[in-house]
Amino acid sequence: MTERVARLIREMPKGENHIHIEGSIPARTALRLGKRNGVALPFDSEAGMKEFIAKNVVDLNSFMKCDRLVNSVCLNEEDYYEVVYDLGEDAKRQNIVYQELHLDYPLNEERGIPIDVVMKGYEAGRQAVLKDFGVEIVFIAGIDRSLPPEQCSAFVRNLEPYLDMVDAVGMDCEEQGYPCVLHKEAYEIAGKMGLFKTAHAGEDDGCQNIWDAIDILGCQRVDHGVRAIDDPALVRELADRKILLAMCTRSNNMTRLFPTPADHSIKPLMDAGVLCSISSDDPPYVGDLLWEYEGVVENLGFGEDKLIELARNSLAYSIKGQHHLPAFDNWVKAWKAEQNAPAAF
Repeated sequence: MTERVARLIREMPKGENHIHIEGSIPARTALRLGKRNGVALPFDSEAGMKEFIAKNVVDLNSFMKCDRLVNSVCLNEEDYYEVVYDLGEDAKRQNIVYQELHLDYPLNEERGIPIDVVMKGYEAGRQAVLKDFGVEIVFIAGIDRSLPPEQCSAFVRNLEPYLDMVDAVGMDCEEQGYPCVLHKEAYEIAGKMGLFKTAHAGEDDGCQNIWDAIDILGCQRVDHGVRAIDDPALVRELADRKILLAMCTRSNNMTRLFPTPADHSIKPLMDAGVLCSISSDDPPYVGDLLWEYEGVVENLGFGEDKLIELARNSLAYSIKGQHHLPAFDNWVKAWKAEQNAPAAF
């Protein structure tokens, strides 16, 4: 990678459409909250957390087990505030100007944490991040697809008091065995509430889940969607309808969705006209957004134009980050003018 490309990745303003709060608690935050709340963790440093993850996370099930372990340090409103605040600090470091965070309340509900505690903490963190770092955060309420449909529908109904802070509903957790259509009612409720709709689909299962997400659930976006490449008709449909695939290539490589990182489907999908953006998914496990951008350069040969396209898509086809586009376009114009400027002698 050239120094210029590395600088582009560092300095370019970016959006991030696919990152889970509960799976993104930084090591420094987890250790601080664990010590304060008397929750023992099997590591005592950032390096120790990375080593623990490397040894214990080999698939989605082991990831969820580790996710629950780290998330157990959050017990009160202040804890949830600090998690979002620290994520905002990390976003600022990466020149992320707009970030869509999936909040997976069921991981907290199963520990008996009231929804009001979680939501008030997250919202206070969101406001402080905007004030202190200038990073705009949008929340996506995540449905755990492995839970009973009636429980998921009740969760969406319970979002009513929080519509001033939640802008979207999503669906995540293990895809195989839990098709999108199981939660049609929850998405119908979300639609009546005016929420933007997205869903994890076509990650570790086939194309039918993607079709169902866009045609039955009415999703305006698909998270991951890597298996779309297996169905030419679906590729055309996604391109024609300008449905963004919010991809996470490093995460997909970690869970071995493709034989090698070079086989990832993002490049042929973009070449076919499908809109894509890239995100970190769960940074402590797979690296931050800068690392994600570096990955598509190193593994797929993406150049400056493709990187700029990905970053612009993350804003242009986001839930509500389009107002960042004029500043982004001006930044790109200045960047390209610098490239074309005559060398000084």
